Amino acid sequence: MNVNYKSYKCNVHFGHYYNGNVAIHLIGKEGTEYEAELISVASVNGELELVDGVVGIKTWSENEGMAQALIDGGVIEHELLGIEPTGFVAIEHYKLSNASINMIKEGKT
Repeated sequence: MNVNYKSYKCNVHFGHYYNGNVAIHLIGKEGTEYEAELISVASVNGELELVDGVVGIKTWSENEGMAQALIDGGVIEHELLGIEPTGFVAIEHYKLSNASINMIKEGKT
């Protein structure tokens, strides 16, 4: 699964936080000058234990535009499910796309 984020072409890598919430990292795509480098941590783990298929996305500071990039790349659905306040910022919750869910289930992280 690929995403274009800012001026970077990225591969999407999935993992999990300690509480089971989904983690998303954007890694430089093969053949680019930044191949295999961490471009961005797209997700964030808040206080809530999210239901299966929901992910928290970091959309502030250096991650502005992240949600739209993940939507355009088919990683998450376009509908904002909710917002989790965390001090000075808020985590946006989105549903993972079926393709993302299948990649996670198949262990293609």
